[in-house]
Amino acid sequence: MGKYSILASTSLMFNVVAFFSLVYTIHQTKNTTSFNWSYLLGNIIAQLLLVVYGLANKAPEIYGPTMILMIGLAYIVYIKTVYTEEIIVEKPTKHNI
Repeated sequence: MGKYSILASTSLMFNVVAFFSLVYTIHQTKNTTSFNWSYLLGNIIAQLLLVVYGLANKAPEIYGPTMILMIGLAYIVYIKTVYTEEIIVEKPTKHNI
């Protein structure tokens, strides 16, 4: 454990809590339109690199929370692939204005 590793742990845990509030909203709405595939792929690669870094440096305070984030990302990918319905936007007419 590094000299200031508690800061990394605290930061990552705040990240986990914030991210899982978003995952919970996605679970309720099944709406992943704000997550494009390039964002998801980039984020997954970044998290994998962070896990490798944490494992190589024997830093569970780095790779532990990051693995939790990977679970959330995997769930978002699952929802995005299973619920592929597009949101249909109604055109304004005289009746619904």
